[in-house]
Amino acid sequence: MIDDGVIKYDRSNFTHTGPLDKSLWGDLELWREKLFELNLIGEYPIEKVGFGNISKIVEWQDQAHFIITGTQTGKYSNLTGEHYTLVEGYDLAQMKLKQRGPLEASSEALTHAAVYEGNRNLNAVFHIHNTIIWEEMIKHQYDSTPKDVPYGTIQMANCVGEIIKSKNAGLIVMKGHQDGVIAYAREMDECGQLILDLANKFL
Repeated sequence: MIDDGVIKYDRSNFTHTGPLDKSLWGDLELWREKLFELNLIGEYPIEKVGFGNISKIVEWQDQAHFIITGTQTGKYSNLTGEHYTLVEGYDLAQMKLKQRGPLEASSEALTHAAVYEGNRNLNAVFHIHNTIIWEEMIKHQYDSTPKDVPYGTIQMANCVGEIIKSKNAGLIVMKGHQDGVIAYAREMDECGQLILDLANKFL
């Protein structure tokens, strides 16, 4: 059963706005388009459920403020300001996000928040899906989250946060999230290249 796209975080602090300005998401969209072309972000055709999401830091105040693809946008080849969300705060323990935009943040936004909070050197998180890459990463014993930890939960956020706290770039295979893989890095281009290198290695 695919449960991607089901929002599990607290949705009470969402402010609906018009489209976000391109200055916030334009450079992120360049990478998102590349990953969509490789079918590492997209939509499962039978279930009609989107997969994959990417984010980047906009600024730091007390917490990370980051732009992330909105929920259920995987089916679109190109996104606009209508499809991105700004997360302006979070309470990981309570699974709460403070967010604003034209639609709610990706269902994996809590995990992105945990990455940024866990290591403040990081500025980009790309989450992609691919069965072959996922299986090969498990086989080759990449950093991983346990089989019994599902996506979009505080347990997933905590596991990922623990893995990345002393690393400034890397990859994680999510054993309990079918096909799910995360790349994280200090810069978007570095993060994207980690994904491209995976695709070149295993596909």
